[in-house]
Amino acid sequence: MQQARRAERLARYEQAVELNRQGKPPKEIAKVLGVTGRTIQRWLRSDTFPDAKRRRRRPGSFEIYAPYVLSRWEAGERNGLAMYRDIKEQGYDGSERTVYRYLETLKQTEVKASVNVHRLQKFTANTAIWLFIRDPETLDEIEKQDLEMFRLANPQLSQAYQLVQEFLVMVRKREDHHLDAWLKRVEMSNLAELQSFASGVEKDKEAVRAGLSLSISNGMVEGHVTKLKLIKRQGYGRAGFLLLRKRVLHAI
Repeated sequence: MQQARRAERLARYEQAVELNRQGKPPKEIAKVLGVTGRTIQRWLRSDTFPDAKRRRRRPGSFEIYAPYVLSRWEAGERNGLAMYRDIKEQGYDGSERTVYRYLETLKQTEVKASVNVHRLQKFTANTAIWLFIRDPETLDEIEKQDLEMFRLANPQLSQAYQLVQEFLVMVRKREDHHLDAWLKRVEMSNLAELQSFASGVEKDKEAVRAGLSLSISNGMVEGHVTKLKLIKRQGYGRAGFLLLRKRVLHAI
């Protein structure tokens, strides 16, 4: 990229020199080449093509304290607030958020290094799905580590987990006003499975919205229907209508 930009600048410089040799004024040359007049004057004053000077990168206020924070992390310290207070006493005048961002990077690097691919391969699809749809607050430490490994193993898994959890939160908290934004995020993702689910939601959006906003549902009716189907199957080929009727009335 830098070489391409340099080649473009060099071509413009050579054109400027040629136009100047033809007697064109600097302002006209600048207009033709799409650069400032000051740039043309600087080029014409130089005997050779002037390379762009590299800008010196000024270190941020946190950078000089980063080695200290890293050493504390490697020593086992995980309290971000304590480390922030330590470097503040040493003269750090930046924000606490910068320190936490740096610590989050260290944490992600540490977790990535500990990803056990063989352990992930032992998970069945159903077990992995159950891990994704569980409330994060109910997971124990081992389950949280397994979930983090899944999310780090593949960016699409991480994206899918985030979208699934957002939908489940809508269901649990009855936040139907987030539905349209969620459907838009799914549409913009590259997750075909979730997009198929979202397409079904779109077709019956009003019913889904009612389910996400109302406290009543047809759950009890569906439960009775399931019970009736079970009783019918149990007596299939072994009993007549009269016995079936008595069993249904007794169950209800």
